[in-house]
Amino acid sequence: MNYQALYRMFRPQSFEDVVGQEHVTKTLRNAISKGKQSHAYIFSGPRGTGKTSIAKVFAKAINCLERSDGEPCNECAVCKGITRGTNSDVIEIDAASNNGVDEIRNIRDKVKYAPSESEFKVYIIDEVHMLTTGAFNALLKTLEEPPAHAIFILATTEPHKIPPTIISRAQRFDFKAISQQEIVERLQFVAESQEIEYDEAALDFIAKASEGGMRDALSIMDQAIAFGDEHLTLADALNVTGSVDANALNELFKEVVEGDVRNAFSTYHQFVSQGKEVNRLINDMIYFVRDTIMNKTSDTETENDALMHFDLDVLYKMIDIINDTLVSIRFSVNQSVHFEVLLVKIAEMIKEKPESVQTVATTGIATEPNNDVLLQRMEQLESELNSLKANGVTSNPPPQQAKRSANKGAQSKNTFSMQQIAKVLDKANKDDIKQLKDQWQDVVDHAKSNDLKSLVSLLQNSEPVAASETHVLIKFEEEIHCEIVNKDDEKRENIENVVCNIIDKTVKVVGVPADQWMRVRSEYLQNRKQSTTDDMSNKTSTSTESEEVDVVQKAKDLFGESTVNVIDEE
Repeated sequence: MNYQALYRMFRPQSFEDVVGQEHVTKTLRNAISKGKQSHAYIFSGPRGTGKTSIAKVFAKAINCLERSDGEPCNECAVCKGITRGTNSDVIEIDAASNNGVDEIRNIRDKVKYAPSESEFKVYIIDEVHMLTTGAFNALLKTLEEPPAHAIFILATTEPHKIPPTIISRAQRFDFKAISQQEIVERLQFVAESQEIEYDEAALDFIAKASEGGMRDALSIMDQAIAFGDEHLTLADALNVTGSVDANALNELFKEVVEGDVRNAFSTYHQFVSQGKEVNRLINDMIYFVRDTIMNKTSDTETENDALMHFDLDVLYKMIDIINDTLVSIRFSVNQSVHFEVLLVKIAEMIKEKPESVQTVATTGIATEPNNDVLLQRMEQLESELNSLKANGVTSNPPPQQAKRSANKGAQSKNTFSMQQIAKVLDKANKDDIKQLKDQWQDVVDHAKSNDLKSLVSLLQNSEPVAASETHVLIKFEEEIHCEIVNKDDEKRENIENVVCNIIDKTVKVVGVPADQWMRVRSEYLQNRKQSTTDDMSNKTSTSTESEEVDVVQKAKDLFGESTVNVIDEE
């Protein structure tokens, strides 16, 4: 067979050829050139990022007869033998199919024999996380005290499955996903080396579809070239991956936005008839919404503008809905139904959260307020003000206003508990409230950084007003937020967890409405003073005065000296 796949043909043969893993190649090259290489390495990272390729380059470099600066020459007999796979001192083992104790014992028995052709024996164990517990135990002693001529390289995509005792006996290198730009540059080099004509858009798409894996990118490119008759186009890449281009997705989203679900269904079935995969289609939708968010936040114009006039919150929700479908569809027998339901969900979500059209951005003309309405309203307010000045303000509010105030008072009474607030104030102190006030913005920022959107809306318009070692009293600008915190156990526990993470104390949270806080504070002080007076009625006047001073001091400790005024009633 004369033809060789591109990912094999362009496999790196030196550290310099490796793309995107400079932190690994530079370290290994320096270690080899200084003769300070380790006896065991762990290469972990996503598939197709160069773990096994670098392991073979390392085996060549460590044994090369003409090496310079840690790079293999690829010309000597040892380098050529390792490249062809005929060198008996470089042993490559697939742990997925050789994962038992017997295979590892065989390695342990043979590793003590000196290499026959090279200076070092190099064992490359691929997918090492597949070894059984017994096999790991058999390998442990060899890694701990290996012969001077043996080097082990353990490659894995799941390093968390490797026992810590193995990891601690090896140098670990974490391979990263290769950037899209680096993959595009490598694909350009491959295409030019093979004298293949290509479209830039095709390479960009292949790099994005490969998700950071160079081997996947070269495989997709190989398929697309074979499909397209030696000329690589975007259409060819879309066909071999089962993807849909951005223009077609834009039309699909336009139909969904307009609520035309029937036509959206027809468009989807047309994609399926063309051989498009449902999983890939959903992934493409996520990338489409993501690109829309990027264009919107960076004020970049794009022809795919089906979703550009929506608020970011709507786009975030849209990604959540699409991603939920992607998760559930993996376990579904009928994927087509799930996708159709997804289209309906997005359409219904848009109806519930209509788009926020930015008039200035779309038309260039700002909407002007109705001046006649504003003037009429101002005249009405002026006439009411003049009437109040002429007649004086009545002490009794109008019946409707009094009724609203009564209802508000009744509602406020239900939104918080004086008994719970009193528990906080009884043990409140200046140190705890000062610590919490100083770190309250950190509490809000912690909720934002962990994407706790429901908590952020509660905490942004709130302020701690009293605190003790065990309790915190929070003032909320909106009465409904106070009611949620006091009555919704889950929300309250979430806030308590966030506060605990910031101040490192386990506390109970109690809410109070901002417009009721001054009244609540006043009532608490009066009740405390009254109880103190009753308790001390049988004692001397000197003792009574001392207790009153204590009450005043307690008030200052709770609310600060600047907010407490002592009035001599005599």
